[in-house]
Amino acid sequence: MISRSLAKLLDQLQALGEHAIQGNLVEVMLTCGTPSCGCHQDRSRRHGPHLYLRYRDLNGRSRSMYVPRSHEKEMREAVEAWGQMWETMRQLTQNNREAFRARLRNRSRE
Repeated sequence: MISRSLAKLLDQLQALGEHAIQGNLVEVMLTCGTPSCGCHQDRSRRHGPHLYLRYRDLNGRSRSMYVPRSHEKEMREAVEAWGQMWETMRQLTQNNREAFRARLRNRSRE
């Protein structure tokens, strides 16, 4: 039988997992592709800030994905959901450790 606290954590994990995205949001200033643009001579004239999601792919390589400002709120919520999902998993593993210890104690008494 699953305890209520475990069921609650599993429900939270499922809900968060539906939209969580792993990575960090970074804002960068960029130079453009026009060689005569002032951004090439003067760093203060670079374009931006532009928002990117930085993450590691399945092979461990660092990747970036451009995030349009129109989707900034959605992406920030998704990255926050990843952090909440991670914390929920930490709570789940703590519960699992405690349950394992209890089973060990019960077996040693038999």
